[in-house]
Amino acid sequence: MIEGTSQQDHIIQRPAKSTLRRFLPSVAAVSLLLVLAVAIFQSFGQSASLTLPRNQMQFATVQRGDLVRDISVQGKIVAANAPTLYSQEIGQVQLFKQPGEAVKQGDLLATITSPALQNDLQQQEAVLAGMQSEAERAELAAREQQLDTEQVMNTAQVNLLAAQRELQRAHQAIEFGVIRQLDFNIAEDNLATSELEFEHAKRKVELARDKLSFEQSSRVQSIHRQQLVVDELQRKVRALNITAPVTGQLGNWLVEQQSHVLPGQALLTVIDLSQYEAELSIPESYARDLLAGQAVEVQLGRQQLRGAISYIAPEVRDNQVSARVRFSEADSSQLRQSQRVTARVVLEHKEDVLMIARGDFVSSGGGREAYQVIDDQAVRKPVQLGALSVQWVEILEGGTEGEQWVISNLSEFKGQDRVNLN
Repeated sequence: MIEGTSQQDHIIQRPAKSTLRRFLPSVAAVSLLLVLAVAIFQSFGQSASLTLPRNQMQFATVQRGDLVRDISVQGKIVAANAPTLYSQEIGQVQLFKQPGEAVKQGDLLATITSPALQNDLQQQEAVLAGMQSEAERAELAAREQQLDTEQVMNTAQVNLLAAQRELQRAHQAIEFGVIRQLDFNIAEDNLATSELEFEHAKRKVELARDKLSFEQSSRVQSIHRQQLVVDELQRKVRALNITAPVTGQLGNWLVEQQSHVLPGQALLTVIDLSQYEAELSIPESYARDLLAGQAVEVQLGRQQLRGAISYIAPEVRDNQVSARVRFSEADSSQLRQSQRVTARVVLEHKEDVLMIARGDFVSSGGGREAYQVIDDQAVRKPVQLGALSVQWVEILEGGTEGEQWVISNLSEFKGQDRVNLN
């Protein structure tokens, strides 16, 4: 009998599965589902509902460099010295030169006829002549009176000498007993009287001299005051002739020929052609940034002139501040009065700043947001912009060197976080 293999077979028991191995398939399935969900969510999050054409936008790259803060303004060429001539008195004006005609310093440009002023001058000159004649007459009278007082003094001096000789004779006579003591005393009294009279006469002469000197001084002062009145009237009469204060050309008539003018009324202007300046109209918002000495580049056709701000108006008119620019070097033959120009005013120079080309995104985004180009999408991001120049914008926060931004108008983006660029 052949034995089977049952005796050789051994039953092997399957070991019990660990808890981790039992749950591993379930964990793998759940993880796979989570990954798929995140991928789907990100796919939906990065999608954009708005698509705009790329060729209708402007782009620029964020870079680092020196930013020159400047502004572009309009202005005109004006003469550095263009005085306006005014009327000094009431009268009728007569103009001798035509506008645009060349004039030299001292040329007669106009004259004002004022009969009232001429009459006042003649009256005051007559008063002055009368005062001078009266002063001469009074001086002659005073000298005559002084001569009379000097004559009295001389007489008193003669009487004094006679009294002295009489007393001397009385001394000799009384020693010899020729005269009485009474006669001697009379001689002494006569001498004392003569001395008093002479002394009084001398004082009277001195007083007369002082009085004459005082009266002369008073008359001189009165004549001087009257002379000042006459000089002022003569000056006003001379001012009726309007002459050119500089060499140049006549600007404009500000009154009509043979018209009646009042004191302080503008008559005409004279333009000095030897030196020109630029008068700029700067927006009021930049008024606090303006300083004398700031560099200015003036574009006049194909010619570029360099200069600096020399004067800033203290007032604002029509939301504009007026500033004068003095050229460092300029060919005056190429300049014309009231010629329109475009100027670039350098307000500030910043070194090594993060910046990007200036565009409409500054105003449309309010300076607080921008769109960065990532692949084929424009992604909105918060930013903070700083100084503005004609060409560049300073980036204070929200930018990194090398990023590409949309610098055109952002109104078409409608505030979307992401916009596809086709």
